[in-house]
Amino acid sequence: MTIGNAPLVSILIRSMDRPTLDRAIASAVSQTWPNVEIVVVAACGSVHRALPTPQNGRDVRLIVRDRTLPRPEAANVALESARGDWLNFLDDDDELIPTHVETLMNARADARIVYSRAQVRDRDGKPTGFCGVPFFPSRFRYDTPTVPNAMMFQRSLVDEGARFDPDFAIYEDHDFFINLAARAPMRFVDAETCIWNAHDGESGLGHGVNSGIGRRGELSERIRTKWSAQFDAWDNTPGSLLQAGQALLTNGDIVAAHDALERALRQTPNDVNALNLCGMANLHNGNAERAEQLVAAALKHAPASAALRENLALIRERRAKAP
Repeated sequence: MTIGNAPLVSILIRSMDRPTLDRAIASAVSQTWPNVEIVVVAACGSVHRALPTPQNGRDVRLIVRDRTLPRPEAANVALESARGDWLNFLDDDDELIPTHVETLMNARADARIVYSRAQVRDRDGKPTGFCGVPFFPSRFRYDTPTVPNAMMFQRSLVDEGARFDPDFAIYEDHDFFINLAARAPMRFVDAETCIWNAHDGESGLGHGVNSGIGRRGELSERIRTKWSAQFDAWDNTPGSLLQAGQALLTNGDIVAAHDALERALRQTPNDVNALNLCGMANLHNGNAERAEQLVAAALKHAPASAALRENLALIRERRAKAP
């Protein structure tokens, strides 16, 4: 459904009927985009309270099943219930900034997936940083580039079969993002358009008390196993591993950066950037000897590089001070 030139956008909320739901709905209702519906799926089942509709002129629909729905199943019910041309998930403890939908819709051009940064807030509502990085496909092997409320995608991807995998009780968003990205490129908008209340929720994938899921390693390995062929295809795209590794290194994710850059170096063993970045990843990962070998090799290919000389001097200084 289109109003004027504004396609309908469905904001999809999986709800356990927590007190934060009202805040989430209010943020969806407040969108400046003129054509929005809010679809709330009662993941807690028939015990969910009724919701007033419309709210401030927005259509709010509550979808209730007769049982509790696991996170991926609730998400699939939301996908199947949405009427919009574009879809955007919003967890019931997170928020959208009023211009979120308008910003992404105006930036989409010919893209079918568009996403932004999310402001991260602590339990007291204080901003502590942001979540959201430019899209490098190989990065999906290690983490996801954003959070669900920051991403909008076209209904055509659902029509093609994109769904949440019920085998993932958590990490279902990461798995779904990969499913989307395997079908269409993702466009990044360098703006904070939503809020991730990382200390709220019960997924175990946030911050503070909402962290510490013991099965993260196992679930990450299951993601890698399921999507291994897709990851290999992305890794073979020229520059993808190098870009992902550099971004991970910049963000301080040393273990993932080290793995990505070693993979990149195996593809292009004489590439100066790969040698240098992999060397620095090794340094930060505790292997100063290999770091020196790699950066020294890079310097042989680019002897005039002052940056390489500085990196090599730093590595040798660290080695000299090591016990």
